[in-house]
Amino acid sequence: MKKLLFLIIYILVPLSITSAQDRINNDRSLYNQKIIAVEDSVAKYKSLSRKAYRAGDLKAFKDYSDIVLVIAEANHLEETRIRTLVNIAIYYQQTDQYEQSLDTYLQAEELALTLPEDSYVKILIAVNLGNLHIAIGNDEMAIRTMKNVIELAKNQDDPVPFYNVAYSVLGTAYLHQKKFQNALKYMELSKDLAIKMDRNDNLIRAMINISECYIKLNRYEDAIENSTQTLGLITAKESIESKALTQLTIANAFIGLKKPSRALAPLKEAKEIAIAGNFLKIKMDSHDHLSKVYESLNDLKNSLKEQKAYTETRGKYLKTLSKAQRLKLEKESEIKSDIISQQKESILFLSKEKRASIFAGVVLIIVLIVSSVVYYKRRQKLAQESLQLQGDKLLLQNENEALKDKLNALAVKIQKQQTPEKETTTQPKKSSIPQKDQQRYMELILNYMEKEKPFLNHEIKQSDIADNLNMSVHLFSEILNVCFQKNFNNFINLYRVDTAKKMIKNPKYENYKILAIGYEAGFPSKTSFNRVFKNLVGLTPSEFQKKNSLSTSQ
Repeated sequence: MKKLLFLIIYILVPLSITSAQDRINNDRSLYNQKIIAVEDSVAKYKSLSRKAYRAGDLKAFKDYSDIVLVIAEANHLEETRIRTLVNIAIYYQQTDQYEQSLDTYLQAEELALTLPEDSYVKILIAVNLGNLHIAIGNDEMAIRTMKNVIELAKNQDDPVPFYNVAYSVLGTAYLHQKKFQNALKYMELSKDLAIKMDRNDNLIRAMINISECYIKLNRYEDAIENSTQTLGLITAKESIESKALTQLTIANAFIGLKKPSRALAPLKEAKEIAIAGNFLKIKMDSHDHLSKVYESLNDLKNSLKEQKAYTETRGKYLKTLSKAQRLKLEKESEIKSDIISQQKESILFLSKEKRASIFAGVVLIIVLIVSSVVYYKRRQKLAQESLQLQGDKLLLQNENEALKDKLNALAVKIQKQQTPEKETTTQPKKSSIPQKDQQRYMELILNYMEKEKPFLNHEIKQSDIADNLNMSVHLFSEILNVCFQKNFNNFINLYRVDTAKKMIKNPKYENYKILAIGYEAGFPSKTSFNRVFKNLVGLTPSEFQKKNSLSTSQ
């Protein structure tokens, strides 16, 4: 998870905040000149940029910093120029523009070449580069950089702010490496230093990181308690991203405790803040978690809505990542379906103790006879269902032929089997409908299914389709039974499975979760989707998706 670890220059150089809200003049040339009160101008726009940052207005933060940079360049204020470049690099890093962030840091580093190795400004650049290494996934480089920062900072008059950020970055790097106890150790050191410095913003970041360590260590109650305390520390002066991250952590803790309903409120708030602040990673995670929470609450409509939003946001977020990060994220496998519905039927025979009377013997014989008849009929029914299931599997195997054409062919075959060879005018068995009318109704049904696709509606009923076709329910049901030898559920599920298979094979839906595909294909629940798909295809949807992915990649 993206961490709010960025060192802001203002951590190290306290500035007063002016209450005036000056408008930003987009014509930077107005500032590209020597001015008399240069210190006042620089202080003014630094103050405004800091206020914009804490309000979450990153665009204004960048604009004010650009003005400071122009003034510094025009008046040869080299140290101010270097620090402002670091500030601008932080903006690019916050908005996930990592390549531009790195370029800007390198500009600052080049300007600082003439300074001593342990100079304040050089350590400042190193600290923020360490943060960038974390953002682009280079944890080992981040660890080396921050341990070096700790050594160099020992020569500073006030090394504590550097220690604070170094501990935070080290904690995050170990968190990424799944060394959770090491991560917690450094996060707690960062928290102690933030309290010592009386820096509320640093304390908030440290506590957010500590909560995440608790989540990874399955200490969910501790995560909730710590995050609740964090929310109490966040004021209007703090970055709103901190609030979003804290709410997301609380939601994760409730999910870990298997209390999904309690996770809804913090997830919704995190999502709203992320949308307003354009925090793509938080927005993506919020949609992802909301999709899973709604799914666990059987709210399939909202789950699908959040899944679609997650897929869209994920695409945007991936474009902001470095190649290494993108490959890492792409390798994350989707959560596989853990509910595979299988029905097993058996017949249990219960008998009482044998009595020494003829009456008991007669009763026992009757029970055995009746049970045998029931068992025989049950086996006959199961055998018929098995044959029908095999036929349905064959219908779905040849994906190059339209389902409508395959059902037409099936109906012709059934009619030939039902019509006696010597008397072609004789009506098919079990039907009072002439074959000519059967053909007309059959074509009406198949054309309607192909054109209107009523099966995509997971609430569709047999009566709905019959009404739309101006047929009685009885007539519609008889056509299905006589022409296709299928009941309504079997008939409609053929279309749904056929649609789901096509979606899984379509690259357009490669980031869709199995639940979303099932819902789009018309299935009302994950359980029915898994059961029907497995029966008709021989694989679960997840297995079919995996098999298709492997064949595509080869």
